[in-house]
This record gives sequence, C-alpha cells and structure tokens, in this order.
Amino acid sequence: DLLELYCGNGNFSIALADNFRRCVGTEISKTSVAAAHFNIEANKTSNVFVARCSSEEFSKAWLRDYKKDFKRFQQQGLTMADCDFRTVLVDPPRAGLDDDTVSLVSKFDTIVYISCNPDTLFANVEALATTHEVKEFALFDQFPYSHHVECGVILKARETTKKENGHGNGTATAEASDGDEKPPAKKLKTEGEEDA
Repeated sequence: DLLELYCGNGNFSIALADNFRRCVGTEISKTSVAAAHFNIEANKTSNVFVARCSSEEFSKAWLRDYKKDFKRFQQQGLTMADCDFRTVLVDPPRAGLDDDTVSLVSKFDTIVYISCNPDTLFANVEALATTHEVKEFALFDQFPYSHHVECGVILKARETTKKENGHGNGTATAEASDGDEKPPAKKLKTEGEEDA
C-alpha cells in the first residue's frame, strides 16, 4: 500500500493507484481535499482515500500508536490496521519534512520524495542516510534563470532497516487483494475537464 503525505488534489495517488492495493493520502488544505475527492470520483478510482490531516499530526499519531485509526478515514470505510504500507510519497512545502515525519518515513521500504527546495531536501535525505540510500535522483529546471528547481528522489531502505521494520524482502504489495484484477490504466481527468 502507498501512503502519500502532502497529497494536494491527489494527482500522484490517483495516477499511481493501479500500482497499489490502496493509496492513502493526507492533506491539510480543505480545498485540496475537496478537489482530491472530486478527482477520485471523476477518475472512478476506488482504492484511493484522502483525508484532511496535516503530515505532522498524522506522523505524531502513528509514531505514538502504530496503525492508529483516524475517524476521517474510517468515515470512508478504511481501517488503518488493514493497510500494509511499504511505500511513502512526500511532496512537502519548501520547509521540508519536520522531525516526526522524517522519523515516520524512515520506517518505509521505499520513499519517493518530491521537493521544490534542494536545501531542505538535502537536510532530510542526510537525516535518512542511516536507514535509506538514494537509488535515483532527477532534477527538473522548471523555472529557468532562477534558483528554483524541482527534484525527485527515490530512496530504498538499507537491508538492516527492512529487518528492523519486519519487512522481509521489502517489496511493496502491488497485487489487488482477494484475487481481484487491477483495473486497466485510464486517462486522468481533473476538475473542470469534460468526458471525451
């Protein structure tokens, strides 16, 4: 299963949904959560769950009580105890990840980190270096002639981290549960887009 922190309108979770049994996202903005629910429905995606919750709030709660249930997810029919999170995707604001969130993501086999601030990305990756190693890195110069860049990093847990977290081989579950077939890939629609 995939956990996405700072999920915005769900554009990553919805696009990745066919690769995971469940995608669970947290977002602090009411407007973004409403847009995510619209996008989930518009794309007929049944395995994506998004609730209004800050990354900091979610991380603190899970670090205290692993697999803690959240009322906002329960209202969508999701019980956290049923989730087997192995992959986490984070796309934090320029301030990067807070200490609790760094601690939480260090427990995952795979971290996908999208960043708009190389300085905080560096600090966060450095903090994760004892548990994870960088496997892939990409830099996107979307803002020419400025110091702003977007970065994407994939970090994988070191073997000792996988054993400590109880994930024998550390691979994410990509198969649907109960023998269900994964739905075919589909074109994503966003708010305001009409059916073709």
